[in-house]
Amino acid sequence: MRTLLLLIAFAQFAVHAQPATKKVLVEGKGQPIVLLNGGTFDMTAYANHSRLLADSFTVIRMEQFNIQYAAEGLMLPKDYSVKTESSAIRATLDSLRIKEPVTLIGHSYGGVIAFDFALAYPDRVRALVLVEAPLFDVPKTKGAYTDQMKQIDELTKHFAPQANITEEMIRQFRCKMTNCDTFDIRQHPMWPRWLKQKDRLRGLSAVPNYKVDFKKMHDFQKPVLVVTGTTTIAANKIIDQLLTREFPNASAGTLPGDHIAIYQNAETFTQLLKGFLRAHAAR
Repeated sequence: MRTLLLLIAFAQFAVHAQPATKKVLVEGKGQPIVLLNGGTFDMTAYANHSRLLADSFTVIRMEQFNIQYAAEGLMLPKDYSVKTESSAIRATLDSLRIKEPVTLIGHSYGGVIAFDFALAYPDRVRALVLVEAPLFDVPKTKGAYTDQMKQIDELTKHFAPQANITEEMIRQFRCKMTNCDTFDIRQHPMWPRWLKQKDRLRGLSAVPNYKVDFKKMHDFQKPVLVVTGTTTIAANKIIDQLLTREFPNASAGTLPGDHIAIYQNAETFTQLLKGFLRAHAAR
């Protein structure tokens, strides 16, 4: 297995992030798989997945700009959006000279970015895997928009590209993701990390601002796998059910756990993924 760290268009310790291409980590050899992490995670979250897949695939982990800018202490551009991220995927694949279609996997915010890229550039996608992508415009349009979704939407709108993220904003956001009616979320073992990484929330207002192109979704013929955690919040389950119905070639999968089950069950997820890809390769 070959391992290659590629820092596209800038040195590893560059002061300013580049807007056109992403920082990436590439491992293995074979058909390309692109992994996009959730909104507050970085590409190290997929380390185990990459290890398990790199014997058969070229695994490309891409860092999102909201994560990179936060790490560098920079503000995102005011016009930052989902399109900023999805357009950079294409530029980065071009920089890597990868022209063949990729299997694109996105969790949470990464799923929204993957969704947008797949619909914008369907010829660049072999298969699409969405893991609890918060595409709230789908239930809005389909009459399934709940109070829980509205509360998450309204809160996330405050996470503008240049917002000042406060401790209270973190508390409210994490309570929406994890029911904290019976305990103080500040006592959660992840709280110190969430506080330290608070600026990663900048830019997530792109999620409630995102509008779904239903025609493009209905025209998308590539295989789609929609994966849901068994104990995730109701909002995520409803969106995933709708996505499975709206895509013309979609199937559903589950992982034990909540919204971050994909990171806690790397081996189970990779088995699910390989089975999905084998099934569609045989068709």
